[in-house]
Amino acid sequence: MSRDGESQAGQARRTFLARMLAGLGTAAALLSRPRRGRAAAQPESVSAKGPILYRRTAEAERYYRTLYQ
Repeated sequence: MSRDGESQAGQARRTFLARMLAGLGTAAALLSRPRRGRAAAQPESVSAKGPILYRRTAEAERYYRTLYQ
């Protein structure tokens, strides 16, 4: 019967350690994410405005001038 008592104690210890590790992992994940209040204001990214499809260059100006003549 002492075997059952030892296995239950061992099982309780393993459960405790497993839950402790899960809690530590959760705490680490929550603490490692950036906080909203402390985040620096970032300018809008290019993808928020949409992709840049046209850049005004001398070559592009020359091309479009020939289209409309």
